[in-house]
Amino acid sequence: MSRALAAALLNQPAITAIVGTRRALKELPAGTALPALAYTIVDINPADYLGSADGYEAMRVQVNPLATTIAQVEQMHAAIHGALHGMAGVPLAGKRVIQVRRDIAGPDDKFTDDAGAVTWTSPRDYIVIYE
Repeated sequence: MSRALAAALLNQPAITAIVGTRRALKELPAGTALPALAYTIVDINPADYLGSADGYEAMRVQVNPLATTIAQVEQMHAAIHGALHGMAGVPLAGKRVIQVRRDIAGPDDKFTDDAGAVTWTSPRDYIVIYE
């Protein structure tokens, strides 16, 4: 698993244009302004995604955009998808990205904090093959 690679993937201009530096592994700091992005990383077997996986590593990056409207969440997903899906042969964080593709999508979710502020999210996973 490469935390540095995941952070670099989510540091693409199309993504930072929307969330700036409001990105965090697993959990955003309390009081983070929206829109923002939280993400998690899971190691996976590259052989599940490539015919010959010798020498390759793989991870699943789940991205969770957080925004005040579902439309903002979808705008963030469009930017993330445009920046990541199909990326190949790109050096990032000391690794070489072989392939990035969107995998599964979770349900839309809405929650309200104690002050009545509404936050929307909808997780999407990306499979990253790298060496």
